[in-house]
Amino acid sequence: MDVALAHSSNSDSIKYWGIAAGVIVVIAALIRVSLPYPLPLSQLGQALFSPDQNSYQQVILHYGYFPRLAMALLCGAGLALAGSVMQTVLRNPLASPTTLGVASGAQLGVAIAMLLPLSAWHAEFAALFWLSPKTFAFAGGLMATALVFLLTARKGFAPLQMVLAGMVVTLFLGSLNMVLILFNDQQLSGLFIWGAGALDQNDWSGVAHLTPQIVVALLLLLFIQRPLAILQLGEEVAASIGVKVGMLRMVALVIAVFVTASIVSEVGIISFIGLVAPSVARLLGARRLISQFLLSTVVGAILLLVTDLLVMPFAGVAGDLLPTGAVTALIGAPCLLWLLNKQSGSNTQRFQPDAAPQFSGQGFFSVFAIAVSVLVLLALLSLFFGQSQFGWQINVSASVLDLRMPRMWVAMFAGSALALAGCIIQRITGNPMSSPEVIGISSGAAFALVFGVLVFGSMTRIEQLLLGSSGALFIMFMVWWLSKKSQLSPVKMLLTGVALSALLDSLIRISLATGNEQVKALLAWLSGSTYLVAWSDSWLLVIGTMVLAGAVFLCHRWLDLMALGNTTASALGLNTYRVRQCLMLLASLLTALAVIVVGPLSFVGLLAPHMAKSMGQYSAKHQMLLACVIGSNIMLLADWLGRNIWFPWQVPAGLLASLIGGGYFIYLLRKQD
Repeated sequence: MDVALAHSSNSDSIKYWGIAAGVIVVIAALIRVSLPYPLPLSQLGQALFSPDQNSYQQVILHYGYFPRLAMALLCGAGLALAGSVMQTVLRNPLASPTTLGVASGAQLGVAIAMLLPLSAWHAEFAALFWLSPKTFAFAGGLMATALVFLLTARKGFAPLQMVLAGMVVTLFLGSLNMVLILFNDQQLSGLFIWGAGALDQNDWSGVAHLTPQIVVALLLLLFIQRPLAILQLGEEVAASIGVKVGMLRMVALVIAVFVTASIVSEVGIISFIGLVAPSVARLLGARRLISQFLLSTVVGAILLLVTDLLVMPFAGVAGDLLPTGAVTALIGAPCLLWLLNKQSGSNTQRFQPDAAPQFSGQGFFSVFAIAVSVLVLLALLSLFFGQSQFGWQINVSASVLDLRMPRMWVAMFAGSALALAGCIIQRITGNPMSSPEVIGISSGAAFALVFGVLVFGSMTRIEQLLLGSSGALFIMFMVWWLSKKSQLSPVKMLLTGVALSALLDSLIRISLATGNEQVKALLAWLSGSTYLVAWSDSWLLVIGTMVLAGAVFLCHRWLDLMALGNTTASALGLNTYRVRQCLMLLASLLTALAVIVVGPLSFVGLLAPHMAKSMGQYSAKHQMLLACVIGSNIMLLADWLGRNIWFPWQVPAGLLASLIGGGYFIYLLRKQD
């Protein structure tokens, strides 16, 4: 037995030393390829420690290239450490700074700090550290974490709900970021690309600022690693031996948020490192908590360094900057899909429904009549009342109506299409937090159009329709294919959609970073805008939505049965596999239609079905009818506000719909608690 154990230990040691040697060789080769100047090894050492000021090659390497490598190592190590802490404390293998919305909250804090006169404050109050952008980032990260916890408190902080809640919070805070960028383009002109994770450096100051913060965080975690290790045995066991579970969890999460906020304030959002590195560390055999922390930091540093070394040679081809943070999603999203496949059917992916849901049905016709009345009022407001160069006025001229009428129809039917798609997805997945943007359909259609503009240039509306529909259907096919082993399990489909959505969003950011003017012109459309829509667009959306809506309403009995669960629906003779395929196809087409005309919209498909159900409509037909009207109301209100509140500037309706929807969603959470 001892001989066998010794042999196994020697084999593991040889394997790990082989992996380490291979990693060193790969990094050395990548450094050699990415070096801007091929200097001898002796001069490289001199450039690193004491550059010759008369040699521009050594000066550039010392102040640009080497600080960038050091920043990649630091950021990778810090994000991996933060992700490992989150996964340990929350006992959730899918937790990370990006999947829980912490990074987006920190970025919002940085944006707010950039808009405040902090430099003047620093001159007068230099000792007040709390006035720095880093502190705003820390506050934003804490706010995002609190929102995720608020969203999932009633579900017992179940892992799946926390990931989906993190994506919802990311969408909401991302909309706030975009609003700030649109209104403050001079101060925040570089925030969009920087927010995708830019590691380029001009000196060693960023490394000098970040190093002590990550080192202190690591020391603090090592100091509390014993009670954290006990927490892995379960809350009951930890509490029984005197561990203050709530306080310990809060301290650990604050440290993780602090590390994330520090990194985001320096380089922007780096995706997936905090999710992948701890998983790789466990795969390499790290079992003890201290081993997981230390090995995760090493793996994270190597992953981000290798990614950045791969990016450097192509940065010039892609324009001024190819953001490394967006490229990490190209590696991280497939890793997330692999993790989902590995953990298929585990407890971490099960929904936690309410034990005893309370139904309080309302009369349909009274509620529907009120919603339609609001719709008529908003339609009249949108058509006849607004701002002009003469101020607020009622305008009934034919020329003005000819401009406003297409926007009104587009807003109404885009909201209806997404509301219907949201109803379908929420009912067949059994999760009220799922929607077209969460499952990746919106991102599929959006990326297909961005890719088409990047490759083919200008396109006709028919070409856009075909390309956008193809993108949505392709993502839906990928979700089906990757979920096929689980018989199209709702949970597997949702998490697969989350991974694909993150992947496509990163590709869109990379496309925007290419500097292509036609792609940059899509920024307003990517925010969801009715600006400059024509009558042809409105007719396309109206007719297409009505045809697809008719097909959906013919399937309302299927939706009623699917809401009962797979077992019950199958017992009643329903082929749940084929029905789910058919319904998801309809949801994909509805989403693609809305995205092609208006752009990707967040929260409409999430909130409209939720609001309809909160008004007491539980049958599929009644919920869909009311959700269509509510979705139209949200979009009409957002479009009217976007046109008039900041006149003569126009805010994309999609951004305002996200803000309205996000605010109402938080209100619902408070009401439920």
